[in-house]
Amino acid sequence: MSLLYFEEKYRERLDDQHNQLVRLYEGIKSSASISLEERDITKAILLRMKAYYTTQNKIKKFLNKRYVPAASDFFVEAVVFYLKLILDMKGTALEVHSERQIRQKRGAIRPDISVWKNGEVVAIIECKTQLGRNRDKWEGDFQEREAKLKCEFPSAKAFLVVMTSVNWPGFPDNSKKVGEQYFTLSSVWPTNISNDKIDTVIMNPVEGLFKEIVSGTRAHNVV
Repeated sequence: MSLLYFEEKYRERLDDQHNQLVRLYEGIKSSASISLEERDITKAILLRMKAYYTTQNKIKKFLNKRYVPAASDFFVEAVVFYLKLILDMKGTALEVHSERQIRQKRGAIRPDISVWKNGEVVAIIECKTQLGRNRDKWEGDFQEREAKLKCEFPSAKAFLVVMTSVNWPGFPDNSKKVGEQYFTLSSVWPTNISNDKIDTVIMNPVEGLFKEIVSGTRAHNVV
């Protein structure tokens, strides 16, 4: 058999990722019971990240790569997936976008995730796998982006969600913003998560973030 025969099979598996994602979305939407009072979405995101890192580490070893590809985009996709799903299941008219500029002009911010209603931004979410490289400047950078958001959409909310507290000091323990505006999902790196002990490593469930978005948009008669 030819080289291209084997390559075709591999390409089919790559293409099927999209089909699997759509089937997962529709399956959850039609059959699953999800409560924002539970932590199943947080667990699902963390376990998805664990699978990503585990697979990429295997590829790294097999191909003698020095680094695993950055997981930031995959993390954003996971958060987008479940936020879109929740807003859809609740019957809102909100749209979730990723990397969309909030205004078509120079200098306008392009959040990792933005939530829109009739061309207006109601919330943005910045996603980080960890804040090790920006451990001393993250809050100033976030507040600057929040200020730019408020200049354009005064009622919009800004959130920051970090995958893990590993490699940086974490949010201040006395900050009232933790669990309301700032969220850290896990106290360990995803590959160190044990499926049967995942409850013990969850810090600020992403469900709290989703509730803030839903309640905030309702308060402004958006939903």
